[in-house]
Amino acid sequence: MNRRQLLTASLAAAAARPTPAAEWKHDWHLRYAPRIGFVPETPIPRQLEIYADYGFRAFEYNGLPQHSNAEIQTFRKKMDELKMSMGVFVVNSGGWKGDAMVDPRFHAKFLADVKRAVEIHNIIGNEAATVTSGLASKSLSHEQQTKNCIEVLKRAADIVEKTKMLLVLEPLNIRVDHAGYFVVFSEHAHQIISGVNHPNVRILFDIYHQQISEGNIINHIHKYWDWIGYFQVGDVPGRREPFTGEVNWTNVFKAIYEKGYKGILGMEHGLSVRGMAGVKKCFEAYRKADTWT
Repeated sequence: MNRRQLLTASLAAAAARPTPAAEWKHDWHLRYAPRIGFVPETPIPRQLEIYADYGFRAFEYNGLPQHSNAEIQTFRKKMDELKMSMGVFVVNSGGWKGDAMVDPRFHAKFLADVKRAVEIHNIIGNEAATVTSGLASKSLSHEQQTKNCIEVLKRAADIVEKTKMLLVLEPLNIRVDHAGYFVVFSEHAHQIISGVNHPNVRILFDIYHQQISEGNIINHIHKYWDWIGYFQVGDVPGRREPFTGEVNWTNVFKAIYEKGYKGILGMEHGLSVRGMAGVKKCFEAYRKADTWT
């Protein structure tokens, strides 16, 4: 066999090699979205290809606003090629500790971040974008901070209302990860979002955070269902893939499915094993959790 024949044979063998999706075909009940970063030191377009090979048709990426518009256009091109959708990125440029919502002094900056989020949305077509309240103020009452959050989100709603993008307010736990954060409980998030009362502004229900903060996950999902716009996943303790902690993921996912949820569930967690072995273990855990009769 000459060199050309060897190359042809090698290419044919590569084309015939089964993809991960072919190896473990699964009819997903829900739209699970791996986060960018699961596959280390790998260009984002290639990460999307890997996720698509495993049958996923959505992804999320908190750090998207750090990229140029030209880079974001490159990601969109790959998304369209793979027929993938995008979930959230984080709107607040100051991160979760920023005072963007609780204190009016920072509202102008927050609204500028929202306008930038719309610019990004117009390129990549993400379905939602995360907003965070910031740390609780030591100089303002709880009631005043809540009013400030409602007021600035009403103004943000005016900015996004002509788009197909949701702004989703994320409660965070203060027991383990985010000491001092303002919005912790589902009830408080509901108070704010119902006060805004706009279809483009909803709650991001992160199961990891809410299991730590309040538990009773399925009942809270039912109670605030009409106000939830997005879910994120992470087991407790450890914030890793399903079945590394205490949550009964099959029951939780089944409850979300039976409510008729059509949105994305973001995999905002780490991996219990490093490298591609950990990625595969993670995806197998989701397949297991998504299997019920």
